[in-house]
Amino acid sequence: MGNSEDLHLIKNISQGDSKSFESLMLKYQKLVYGFNMKMLKNKEIAEDITQETWVKLVRNAHQFKPTGSVKSWVLSISRNLVIDHFRQTKKWMDLDDEKWDSIADTQSDIEELFALQERSEALKSAFDELSENQKIILSMILIEELNQSEVSIKLGISVGAVKASLFRAREQLRKTMGVKNEQE
Repeated sequence: MGNSEDLHLIKNISQGDSKSFESLMLKYQKLVYGFNMKMLKNKEIAEDITQETWVKLVRNAHQFKPTGSVKSWVLSISRNLVIDHFRQTKKWMDLDDEKWDSIADTQSDIEELFALQERSEALKSAFDELSENQKIILSMILIEELNQSEVSIKLGISVGAVKASLFRAREQLRKTMGVKNEQE
């Protein structure tokens, strides 16, 4: 589900659509809770802040400005609630500069992890499109860490055939993933 679908869900949520809310919440629930747990290190408070994040999202869905991603907006709501919690409990006084930096950095870290997960899923999908022979050769080289000669011996094919298959597999992955050849 991409950002355009998320934008559609937010629009529907602002009009009171509970199914859209449920879909968005299911998509980002673990992300929000994980962020809150990392920052608060207290299960009950993290659950409360997570719940409050979703309540705020519903109340303010009509105010969402599509200048950024919905995911970033959801995390910013959560981050602001964590900061509010620290202020209300005076815990913010105990936070050193490193912890404040951590609050700022955590959102980008989570976004990077989420993007990495999306790329990983895209790579798995692209890998599934390879021929069986290409999958086997790539797996032997990347997972089993065999060199091309060892793959050649194990499969009973020439080193040239291994190289050609490996080249075609990499090219197909680059094409499917939309990555330009670095040598170009």
